[in-house]
Amino acid sequence: MRKLYQLIIALILGVLFALFITAEKDVEVAKEFVVSDTDVTAHLWNPRGKSDELIAERARFLAQAAETRTAEEKEADKVYMERYKDAIVINSLMPSSVGIIGNTIKSFTDGVERNRRAGVTHVSASVGAFHPAELMFGFIRDTDPVVLMLDLTKVGSTQDIRDAKAEGRMTIMYNSQGFDYKMQDLSYVASLHDKGVNIMNFVYNTENHLATGVNFNSDPNNKKGITELGKAFIQLANEQGIIVDVSHSSDATAIDAAKVSTKPILASHNNSSAIFNNSRNMSDEGIRAIGATGGAVCVNGVGVFLSEDANAQADTIAEHVQHIADLIGKQGTCYGSDFTHNLEDAMYIQVPMVDQYPPEKGFGAPSQMASIEDIWAIVAVLEDKYQWNEDEIRGFLGENLLRVYEANWE
Repeated sequence: MRKLYQLIIALILGVLFALFITAEKDVEVAKEFVVSDTDVTAHLWNPRGKSDELIAERARFLAQAAETRTAEEKEADKVYMERYKDAIVINSLMPSSVGIIGNTIKSFTDGVERNRRAGVTHVSASVGAFHPAELMFGFIRDTDPVVLMLDLTKVGSTQDIRDAKAEGRMTIMYNSQGFDYKMQDLSYVASLHDKGVNIMNFVYNTENHLATGVNFNSDPNNKKGITELGKAFIQLANEQGIIVDVSHSSDATAIDAAKVSTKPILASHNNSSAIFNNSRNMSDEGIRAIGATGGAVCVNGVGVFLSEDANAQADTIAEHVQHIADLIGKQGTCYGSDFTHNLEDAMYIQVPMVDQYPPEKGFGAPSQMASIEDIWAIVAVLEDKYQWNEDEIRGFLGENLLRVYEANWE
């Protein structure tokens, strides 16, 4: 009888402990996803139904939270910039062109010049994300004259990039971070490629006729990836010499795409969910799938995708780089700053876009943002903390991406 009592007490204690653990987890989840409906300076804020004035106030608050380092700290990085002054340096994702997310000629120019001063050889500028194709053609039409004015060369081969570096010039190409979900055919793909869009994604966070986006990553039971039309898109991209990009796509989409593509694929601005579990980040399985194609995963500098406290310091970014290197080799690493040079204007546009940026999933929180200049601070950490050698650093800076580009463009 005594043993029976002990067994009953043990079972009761076990149930109470399980309930306690569950309650603790529920509290943690609630803290992570609590969205304020009133406090515009809250960690997460609901913009639905709010006035333009409150949206603008939130945008200012987010822009002020973004700065990571002082001008003096960035000046100290120049020793690494000087050491690798002959290296090919590529920013795989600058989210700007004239017209996109509020970019003017001035803000696009500011973005290009900051990349140039940071020692960047080649930059990939976004001309679309969730936009219909006709808008993307308009962004390209408005951006092309500024590209000429800034003495940039639009590239068609990796040799163009190397030649420009030898001549002290900077090159550019365009990318699309996704397509309008209403598009149900692929007739626009070749036309966009003819205009200089050399990298294309399937979808921007949500879902369309090609694939599912990162908003599906939070559901572990959802295995939806690319559709039959998505497979046709990959085949067309491979034929045209368009690099398939899976940033903003779900893990399932990335894994599916890696199985279908005959060329190396790219995650142009992704971080690791093993280091920080955020739906925008990529699982180890997804990273390995990209690596298996000979592709690369470029970390980004957006703090809300890097750490729980939205820290975008070089140590934090380098931790993601090293984890990717451990999974697929250092030859699969690169950097895409994803830094918005007109941040307050961009936030004013993006904050109300709850379909693409649902606050319940952690989007729209105050976050540090590393800029392209911070690539040299990341290099310092990779050298000093993780003991990367010169060839490995040159790979991270640009040679790894050139390999992926060439495999697709040849």
